[in-house]
Amino acid sequence: MNRKGFTLVELLATLVVLGIVMSIVLVSVNGGFGEAKNKTEDVFIDTIKDAMDMYLNSDAKELDFDTTCSNSIDKTYGEVKVYKASTNFQNVINSKYKPITQDDLVNPANKDVDCVDAVNIIVNVYRDEDFVYYYSIDKSRFACLTQTDKISNLPEGFDC
Repeated sequence: MNRKGFTLVELLATLVVLGIVMSIVLVSVNGGFGEAKNKTEDVFIDTIKDAMDMYLNSDAKELDFDTTCSNSIDKTYGEVKVYKASTNFQNVINSKYKPITQDDLVNPANKDVDCVDAVNIIVNVYRDEDFVYYYSIDKSRFACLTQTDKISNLPEGFDC
């Protein structure tokens, strides 16, 4: 007798193998989405840092640096005083070379267009005696970012 078709055991074994393969694929795909979101958020933060660097190169000399910080920066030839000024992120957007626009402030990780209320984000700008500029922005003021530390180029251990 020649039977055509599969036995119940063969069908169950096939379904088990397919289930195992699908679970492995789903786990790896879900991990990839998380990594991709983190990487796109890092690119967004790099865009903000690049805009700050352009702003400091073009418009920082117009800031009012009249408060001496309680801290100084240790350089190879000794410590230098640091001066502080504050501005808001809207001034970075409206600076001379327009390094970033409000339309650029969309976090690609979550497509959040209400990411930044630039007027309410305070940027602390520091200048040492050698006219080297540093900045610090509280990342928690960017509503769309998942990390809550600072966007900064300050030297390690600097607190002012």
